[in-house]
Amino acid sequence: MRSGCPVSLSLEIFGDRWTLLVLRDIIFTGARHFRELLAGPERISSNILSGRLNALVEHGLLTRTGDPSH
Repeated sequence: MRSGCPVSLSLEIFGDRWTLLVLRDIIFTGARHFRELLAGPERISSNILSGRLNALVEHGLLTRTGDPSH
């Protein structure tokens, strides 16, 4: 267990390369759908992507909503 330090707590969320790459694609490329993230240049696998998105939602950094056009 890490300390309550904000930097230490951030490492719990952002400490792996995939999470940072997912956030990069959302912030800088405007990816909004699972399939857009899956088609990114790093070729993340669907199970890794799903896990990272779930963790980001769980930590309140992303929200999940239905697509009204789907």
